[in-house]
Formats: sequence, C-alpha cells, structure tokens
Amino acid sequence: MLSPPQSSRSAENKILAAMDRSEAENLYSQLERVALTQGEVIYEVESRIEYVYFPETAIFSMLCTMENGDTVEVGPVGDEGMVGLRIFLGSETSPDQVIVHIAGSAMRLRASVLKKELSDGQSATTEKLTRYTQMLLVMCGRSGACYKLHLLEQQLARWLLMMSDYVGDELQLTHELMALTLGVRRAGISEAANNLRNAGVIDYHRGHVKIVDRQALEAITCECYQIIKDEYDHLYADLSRPSK
Repeated sequence: MLSPPQSSRSAENKILAAMDRSEAENLYSQLERVALTQGEVIYEVESRIEYVYFPETAIFSMLCTMENGDTVEVGPVGDEGMVGLRIFLGSETSPDQVIVHIAGSAMRLRASVLKKELSDGQSATTEKLTRYTQMLLVMCGRSGACYKLHLLEQQLARWLLMMSDYVGDELQLTHELMALTLGVRRAGISEAANNLRNAGVIDYHRGHVKIVDRQALEAITCECYQIIKDEYDHLYADLSRPSK
C-alpha cells in the first residue's frame, strides 16, 4: 500500500528530517510512503533485508525468538529511528523478527539505495545513523536488564509509557501483542494489566488501552523508563544539531 493511513497522528521521521536533502538527493528521491497494519511482519528471522523503513506514525517491534517459539522484544522503533539498521552495520539479513506493533505510516527505501548512499561517503547520513545506533544500544541493554530484574507490572508500566510517548494516551493494543513483546504468558499480562486498572492508572477493553493517570503510572514503573526516555531526548537534541 502506497498511501498513508487515516490517522489523527502527525509525525515525520527524525532521522530523515535531520538530513540535508541537497546532500542526499538520490536517497530522498527514492523514498516511498507506505501504510502498515498492526501485526504485519516486516522481516522474518535471518531473512534478507530488501527494504529499510523510517517510521513516521507506525511503531515497529524487534522480537528475539527462541527455538521453542518464545519471544521477547529487543526494542521498539518509532519516528526516532530506522528499521533495518543492519544494512548500515554491513549485514544484509535480520537477526530478529520485526513486526508492526502500532499501525501507521513509514517511509520505505530499498536497502541497495542506502548501501550506495553510505558507500559514496555521505558523512551526514553516516553521522545520523551512528548516533541512532548509540541510542539503540543503550535502550536494548537497559530493556534486557529490566526483563531480568524488575517485576512484570513495572515492565508493563514502562512499556505503556514508552508507547504513550510515541502516540499519546490512547493505545490500540491487545493482551496477545503485549505478551509477545514482554516475553510472558497472556495470563501474566492480564493479571498485571488488571492490577494497573484496579489501581486506577489505566483502563482497557477489546484491544484498547487508555492511560488514565500518567503520573501514577510513572510512580509504578522502574527507573528504566526515565533512563531510556532521557536517551531518546538526547538523541532528538543531537539530531536537531547541524551536521559537522
């Protein structure tokens, strides 16, 4: 699909917005906007990366899949980043399954075009993607520690806050998708979400989650949320600065 979805959200990809179009004219000329649906699979594990995606309103989820089929999110990718970063790092396949977690739009580019852009020595493009990679490493490392050390209710609160930072307090999310993301059984998500609802911080029904009391939700989550948020904020500030 090449037309943007109908949505009240408006966003542009921060990496693309930070680039000088005159220095990356070939890249910009070959971008196409695509509409993506929730649950759509972008890459399978070890599949060849044919396209990279610069999210606008869509939110992607990188999922690590074990031999028994269990999954856990390595990290989300929203309008701050790029899906298919392995192309920038010199690989051509995806180590993780990548799905669309929240429907929306993204700018799509053939991986071959990005590789040519990078091989031509476009320093501005390399600089922006390097800075994004740094942020992604911090986020993935902190998320991994959070899964190991913190309570599921804290993890769910962190993840809901992160999604809210992208799209607001009204979230189209099912318990199945949340369980897939956090690497737990659906029953565990149902219990944690019910506890949050009983505490008066969220409400939910039929795939719709609403954050009712954000301040209380922030009090429930662990320190990981603020650490990751600070890293996102630093990235946004860095991307807005002129390239060296």
